[in-house]
Amino acid sequence: MKKILLIEDSLTQLTSLKTFIAKAGYEVLTSSNGPEGISITYQTLPDLIVSDIFMPEINGFQLCRLLRNDNITKNIPIILITNRKEKISKFWGLRSGADAFLIKECDFENNLIKQIQKVLNKVPTISEDERKKLTKVQNTIPPDYIQTRIKHLLDQSLIESTIINEFRNLSEMVRNTKVLKSGFFSLISAILDYNVAGIFFNDRDSKKEKLLSISTSDVEINEIITHDIKAEFFEEIFNDAPDEEKGATGYETFEKTTLKINTINKLSDFQSKTIIPIKFANRVLGGLCLYHIGPNKYNSSKLLSIIVEELKILMRIKWLYSETKFLAITDGLTSLYNRRYFQQVLEREFSRAKRYKDDLSLVLIDIDHFKHVNDTYGHQFGDKTLAEISKIIKNGLRKTDFVARYGGEEIVAILPETSLKTIFVPIERLRKSIEEKKLRHEDRDVSITVSIGVACLTNDTKNEQDLIQRADQALYTAKENGRNRVEYYRPE
Repeated sequence: MKKILLIEDSLTQLTSLKTFIAKAGYEVLTSSNGPEGISITYQTLPDLIVSDIFMPEINGFQLCRLLRNDNITKNIPIILITNRKEKISKFWGLRSGADAFLIKECDFENNLIKQIQKVLNKVPTISEDERKKLTKVQNTIPPDYIQTRIKHLLDQSLIESTIINEFRNLSEMVRNTKVLKSGFFSLISAILDYNVAGIFFNDRDSKKEKLLSISTSDVEINEIITHDIKAEFFEEIFNDAPDEEKGATGYETFEKTTLKINTINKLSDFQSKTIIPIKFANRVLGGLCLYHIGPNKYNSSKLLSIIVEELKILMRIKWLYSETKFLAITDGLTSLYNRRYFQQVLEREFSRAKRYKDDLSLVLIDIDHFKHVNDTYGHQFGDKTLAEISKIIKNGLRKTDFVARYGGEEIVAILPETSLKTIFVPIERLRKSIEEKKLRHEDRDVSITVSIGVACLTNDTKNEQDLIQRADQALYTAKENGRNRVEYYRPE
């Protein structure tokens, strides 16, 4: 016979419901308050608990949270009942871990029996032998254990709610990554024991360096160990991610606290470690890593689980913010950078190349007879053509190159550290791959070609606008010489 524990502070309702549930063929245990109900739960391990919500000492929500946070009782199903109809009661009831929620209204008793049957059908039955073994262990527990356990679980719930609230505060810092990381390390250093912790917030812009920020505590690690941590972390984080999500990686030592020095000579000196990728919709949002010289630090850590769950929310907020910024600098049709951002990047790369005397090349690409394509096949096919050509160009260049939509059917690419000698092969290969690409329109293949103008930084290049004008002159020459070709700027 299935055991049902009924917890109800109204003696009249307790008696009435006990009779009704017993008539349905269940053994009914009763309690008039939360602490006593929890004590009975540990002593008898009922098949199901039916509890009122609004009771003195411990309410139904708290009772749910307490039992769900203990390995001994976490799998016992719970039905919460109340005579209040506020939506918030059902919301908190289900959020606190209840399996079902019922309002004491018309035909409540029959609905309760149906719900009991429905819930019990979903959970495995505990045999009497198993129950006796488990309760025998429980009965050897000291009398004050239940109260101690309740106090511990209430403290645990308070800690959880505090951590959750602290993470909510961190979400206000997503606009400033440095402040966000500082706040994160301040928080976890107060609640987690680690020697090395690392946090990585991914960015929607794949061009940005993927940076692991590292905080150390009570250990001294050299550059080799730090590099090994970075390499191990990103290998794990992007293990099954597509190539376009991967990119240049780096690290920064963000914070260091030292009370007692332990020197780490190799990565295996850390006896405990965990690397946790944070993903959403198959996209890497970031990750967390923890290292400690002591053993078994992160096995079944409740606090770590809470932190990871809150970190998922925080990283989704951070990703959405970076995505908003990314959309402001990209072209909607081609997914390339827009002209405004191109101007910013060119100014930066031009200044850097001039300062360090590095090579720099600028490439202007124009789709041949694009107006004819639009007039012949329609603007929808024209948009498709522009998007496909943009994709070929982006995939055909290096990750360190910047590709942008310059205007209309013109695409521009900035190639850092690329000279006239080294640019010929990749650009000619790019032109040829576009020429060989067949775009399908209805029942026929359409071939598209491009004209390309290239200008390289020289000693007499005055500024970035001068470089653009030279690339534009080379593009004009390519068109004049028959299109579908590459021309390089040569001073007259």
